[in-house]
Amino acid sequence: MQARRVAWALTVAGVIACQPKDAGTTAPVALASEQIADDTGKVQVDIGYRARPQREVELVVDLHAVGIEEMDKLAVDIIVDGFVLVDGEPAWSGFVAPRQPIAHRASFRLIDGRDDGTLTVSVDRSMNSESLLERRLTFAAEGDRVAPVDDGD
Repeated sequence: MQARRVAWALTVAGVIACQPKDAGTTAPVALASEQIADDTGKVQVDIGYRARPQREVELVVDLHAVGIEEMDKLAVDIIVDGFVLVDGEPAWSGFVAPRQPIAHRASFRLIDGRDDGTLTVSVDRSMNSESLLERRLTFAAEGDRVAPVDDGD
């Protein structure tokens, strides 16, 4: 009987320990998807967001190599207008190796007194700063949350 209780407790502890920290978190809402390429390879760039309470938004930039070639070093920057950074980093740089996707996340809050703002995602080649992608995303307050606005870009 005691051995069965110990086995049950270890099983429960293992299940709890193996759950991801963000269990129950929804997938980001897709905003843009595009492939970028140069002479060395291709990378799929997917941009999404999660609305958060208190007029916050989490921006998610997923990068993964297309094929087996690694592209030159890339730099991802999130340029902010009307928002303030609350979590994460607005910039990332590195290589996107095959079968090793990158998920870059940063959270922003609308500045007090503002009802809208923009987050511009740019992806550049690190070695010469050549722009490979630039996507301007406008968000507007809807009560306690923010949502994307189609600004015609």
